[in-house]
Amino acid sequence: MTDVAPPATTNPSAPSPIVSTRSADAPPARFRLGNRPPLTGIRAFGIWAVLIYHANFHTFPGAWQVLGMFFTLSGFLITAMLMGERQRTGRISLKHFYARRALRLLPPLGLSVALLSAYGLIHRVGNESARLWGDMLSTVFYVQDYRSALGHEPFWGFFAQAWSLSVEEQFYLVWSLLLVFALATRRRRASYAVVLTGIAASFADRTWISLAADPFTHATFARVYYAFDTRADALFLGCLMGLVATDGFLEGWSTRARRSLSVAALASTAVLVWVGLQVPLGSFSMTVWWLTATELLWAVVLLYFVVNPDGIGSRFVGLGVFVWMGDLSYTLYLVHWPIYVAMFPAPHAFALTEVERLALTLGIAIASWYLMEKKLRNLRRGALA
Repeated sequence: MTDVAPPATTNPSAPSPIVSTRSADAPPARFRLGNRPPLTGIRAFGIWAVLIYHANFHTFPGAWQVLGMFFTLSGFLITAMLMGERQRTGRISLKHFYARRALRLLPPLGLSVALLSAYGLIHRVGNESARLWGDMLSTVFYVQDYRSALGHEPFWGFFAQAWSLSVEEQFYLVWSLLLVFALATRRRRASYAVVLTGIAASFADRTWISLAADPFTHATFARVYYAFDTRADALFLGCLMGLVATDGFLEGWSTRARRSLSVAALASTAVLVWVGLQVPLGSFSMTVWWLTATELLWAVVLLYFVVNPDGIGSRFVGLGVFVWMGDLSYTLYLVHWPIYVAMFPAPHAFALTEVERLALTLGIAIASWYLMEKKLRNLRRGALA
């Protein structure tokens, strides 16, 4: 889950030609990521879908699809930031990129690990070596995705949710190197070739594993759903959006084009809500068809937020309360599952226990944000400026 860049001094929605008349060799129009509240606010909807689903595994069974949104958004933001740095300075500093990522990701992760370690020291945990310490080690070293994909994740592991964080971190390492290599060729098309190849390879990998399985089992589903190689297409899709944006092609769309995109985003949202209510986790159709479909639908919604920052949907999703919750989403995602597992409710006390779990989850996330993360964010933004 990636931060939006610091506010730009220029208006990101300032009109300019939708398709530039510049020659292919001319430098692209500079894209200002700036402060785009909807790109943070949408995370609030995603994290609440996850919290609701994990509460009982029945309500909103299609909440799995919001991970595609987080992946696509991360790919877009990372690419826009890296390309923005290159446009400003003429180069990309991998050292500074990794430092900024570490400053954002590691403090909340360290807090989560410390709290879970304290819990393990004062409470008896069944299968402790795998569920507690094994989970923490695979999370800290960002290999939880393959631990789950290859069937080594224990039942009710305390950091089972961290598989998606491992996918993103592995992608940060791979994509930053690939992008620097592609740009070193001094041909902008090389970066597009890398992205399109990544999308095609990941999609083909996922489809082949699913179709080749006879029969399609839970082990097949886990291999397809959790692993980096089969989920990287959503991140590459976000990278494609980032390249298109920084090449100036998301600026100055005509009124008609914006309206068409608004209709497409509204229709995409309706389908995504339907999937959330009707398509459960683990089916063959979900891995073969719905994973790809929902990633594309989320890309349309995110594209709308970028192209139409003043649209009704963008203003709604960008409301302060949603942006605030979006800022908390990373820590909420980290800490909610250990708390949910530790406080598994008895059937007769579900409502009370759920209130307690949510209160504790929110309390830790809020404290982490105001006492640590917000200060570190300001430090990162100062470095970027």
